[in-house]
Amino acid sequence: MIDMTDRDAIAAQVMDLFHELSHRVRRRGVERLEGLELSFPEAIAIHQLGGPLSMGGLADRLSCDASYVTGLIDRLEERQLAERKPDPHDRRVKQVVLTEQGREMRRDVEAGMYERSGLLQVLENEELLELARILEKILSSP
Repeated sequence: MIDMTDRDAIAAQVMDLFHELSHRVRRRGVERLEGLELSFPEAIAIHQLGGPLSMGGLADRLSCDASYVTGLIDRLEERQLAERKPDPHDRRVKQVVLTEQGREMRRDVEAGMYERSGLLQVLENEELLELARILEKILSSP
């Protein structure tokens, strides 16, 4: 049992819980997206592509190296789910955009990721709103 007065111990427990939650989200995501014939990284990339995004921007969002994104986008292009286009403001930069087929796949990916029987189902609406507020506060700090 954690000493509730030891801030460092509480913070360590919260980080352990975040890690476990992340692991479960990934595992459930893989299970739910199995029928779409996408790898989990491909599904996450499609999810991130709500609009045009530079290759570097996608690498930042996926927390990975730009060279990894190149291979990922190559695979999505092979399946005609995404395409590279020159950035209208800087032709040296390539933007990634979803094709119509890619936008349909994005709807399927999101339906699978946010299914009502997901991990957050155990929370009441008020708890879910409080969790969202806390996470926004954490993410908005420097």
